[in-house]
Amino acid sequence: MNKSYLIVPLILLIVFGVLYKSAVKEMEAKAERQHAVAEARMKEEKARKDEIERKATADAKKRQDEREEADRAKEEKKVREYEAGLKALADEASKYSGEADKLSKEAADLELEISQTRTNKEKLNSDTFDLAKQVELMKINRRNAELEIQRTVEMVAKKLNNNNVVVPPPPPPLVEVTKK
Repeated sequence: MNKSYLIVPLILLIVFGVLYKSAVKEMEAKAERQHAVAEARMKEEKARKDEIERKATADAKKRQDEREEADRAKEEKKVREYEAGLKALADEASKYSGEADKLSKEAADLELEISQTRTNKEKLNSDTFDLAKQVELMKINRRNAELEIQRTVEMVAKKLNNNNVVVPPPPPPLVEVTKK
């Protein structure tokens, strides 16, 4: 057998082994570089994600604070409006109660004035009735006096007619009045 059959494959095996080891070392170095680059990228991406997350959290917190501030402002505004409404209602109620007191006092004054006016009217009616009664009594007395005078005159005239001593005087002469 030929020695070359053993030596050539052995040399080729050694060359292959050397090339294989160098290729494996390069692949390991390349893998380590890729792993380091990937790890750096992951760290960079994680840092970027953390920054984005931090910004998002800060933004969310800011929005939440703004919402809470807006809600607090709305609530304070509602409370102020409610208190203003209550104050307005209380002022209006006091105004109307004052007005009601004033109007009830005016009503009482008017009732008193009406009762005084009715009393005065009744007194005037009574006085008018009394005066009318007095006028009628005076008329009756006058009429009675006139009748008494007529009766007395008739009696005196009868007595004078019965008595011849008294002669009535002659009538006065007629005087003509000339008009100018």
